[in-house]
Amino acid sequence: MKKSNPKTTEAPRLRENADPDEGIRPLPWFLVMLLGAMAMWGAFYIYTTPSGEDSAYGDQRTVADLRPPVTAVGAVSTVNGKQVYGAKCAACHQATGLGVAGVFPPLADSEWVLGDDKRLINILLHGVNGAMVVKGVEYKGAMPAWKSMSDEELAAVMTYIRTDWGNKAPEITAVAVKAQREATASRTGPYNGGQEL
Repeated sequence: MKKSNPKTTEAPRLRENADPDEGIRPLPWFLVMLLGAMAMWGAFYIYTTPSGEDSAYGDQRTVADLRPPVTAVGAVSTVNGKQVYGAKCAACHQATGLGVAGVFPPLADSEWVLGDDKRLINILLHGVNGAMVVKGVEYKGAMPAWKSMSDEELAAVMTYIRTDWGNKAPEITAVAVKAQREATASRTGPYNGGQEL
């Protein structure tokens, strides 16, 4: 029997390098110090910041707190109609009240704004879907309902659009809005265009 040479049988194994192993590489000390300093600063900031109540409860305002105060019948409204218009209406009808040609109707010199106040109140309370002719131009779109706004807010914004941009129409009171809201309380959807109004 022939003996194998250990040098020839071990050569392939000896030629291979050992598999690399992952060494322990700790974070650099300055990074550890930086993270520690940031954690300490954060804890100090939270501890020293004054706080009224547990933040889990939010600022604890209710919907009633956010609504404008109710004024006595006949008193001047404290709601700024121009601000309400800027927040809710100007995106479509524009700050100038001229709307966007063919898309959003104008409010300046509009028969819908200057006409019957009940009709205008209904438009804002329930919205309109479908064709409406404004100043001789047909608009096919959707006007959202603003039922969530208070009577005072609706009255203020309608009074604003009836008295700005050269419009000259009587103001609309919160009492009139409330009466129309109650009269049309059974309505669940928007009006189908100008014909239904």
